[in-house]
Amino acid sequence: MGSQTSFPSTVVVIGADYVDPIYAQLAKVAQKKIQEDPDLSRFLFQQGVTFACDGHPSRFTKIWKTTLETAKTLSGPENIVEQLTRDQVYQHIHGESSQSVPTSELKGGSRWNQAYCNLSAAFIDAKECIQIYYDRCMKVPSISFRCGSAVDHITVVGSQSQGVVLENGTNITADMVIVAAGAWSNKLVYLGNRVVPVGHEVAWVKVTEEEARRWKDMSISTNLSTGLNMFPPYRGEIKILRRSPGYKNTVVVAHPEDPTKQISISWPRTIVSNPTDIIPADAEAAMRADLREIMPDLADRPFDRSRICWISTTPTGDFLITPHPSIAGIHLATGGSAHAWKFMPIIGDLVVDSMEGSLSPELVDKWAFHKDSTAKDESSPRMDGDPEELKDIVRHRL
Repeated sequence: MGSQTSFPSTVVVIGADYVDPIYAQLAKVAQKKIQEDPDLSRFLFQQGVTFACDGHPSRFTKIWKTTLETAKTLSGPENIVEQLTRDQVYQHIHGESSQSVPTSELKGGSRWNQAYCNLSAAFIDAKECIQIYYDRCMKVPSISFRCGSAVDHITVVGSQSQGVVLENGTNITADMVIVAAGAWSNKLVYLGNRVVPVGHEVAWVKVTEEEARRWKDMSISTNLSTGLNMFPPYRGEIKILRRSPGYKNTVVVAHPEDPTKQISISWPRTIVSNPTDIIPADAEAAMRADLREIMPDLADRPFDRSRICWISTTPTGDFLITPHPSIAGIHLATGGSAHAWKFMPIIGDLVVDSMEGSLSPELVDKWAFHKDSTAKDESSPRMDGDPEELKDIVRHRL
């Protein structure tokens, strides 16, 4: 599987291709702020995002059709390039003279059969931008960071939060605790099935200088039917991920609101504590099957490294930004569901609005604790199926 060395950066999608018009509009506002920010915009690459599907009747093809129409409205038809055949989908990446892989060579048939590219979308270097935000925070006298010891638990007296206790025993008092711990949130507050950490497979492939030049202008490519997401070459490598049903890592912990009880939760298992972990065999096989059709030169190339990326997933893909339902002094800001980073320039203001009670009614309802959880995620959809238990199928680097 190649080396597991640390990587210099990571990239995420910036765009407004949503079924939900509320997220689409918010994403458009956030992207404009990034584009107008002289620091952040240096790491923004507007090369478009291509959304593909197999075209067969399914909820994923339905989502594809809806996002296409939304994109035409929000981004303008002049920014939409439709690819109506699998040859056009392939040639959008590899050039008009390229020949797509014959379907006879693909197990299970072709899956990249139709697509559209939204030229207004982009990708961004998230690591560099977080550094920019951090540096700005450090210039504000009222902001300080406590690094080196994570929060062990929130101190609650009666039904009122008093602050937090760190893993090293340090007690920090606070009038308000904002739980914005992503996939680590459900050990700090009881979230039930409202937010469930799910891990998704990510891998990086090194490319040659010639390949980097050949593919440097390609768009991000996302197949809604297979879950594959592939970025253009950046700093000598291509990032690949897949929105599979995912993985869970079940552990038993003390109930965060009643230490006399225990509960089972999914808890992130990462390379920090398990540095030899690599993605499961079924994940690698599925990613390589996709690559054989759309990026055959990379299909059998060793992954330089792979990770399980942990997401604070909600059933509907809607965020959880709301006061704690029963403990005063706790505000929740989690449930990113793999699509929250693009809202970075505006999400903080929306959290403050929620804390001050001035959030718009439609967002109060959308991000409420007791939101209906029976609907399917249409904003950042995973493949159908239940997450697998990671500890049963985990693999290790040799």
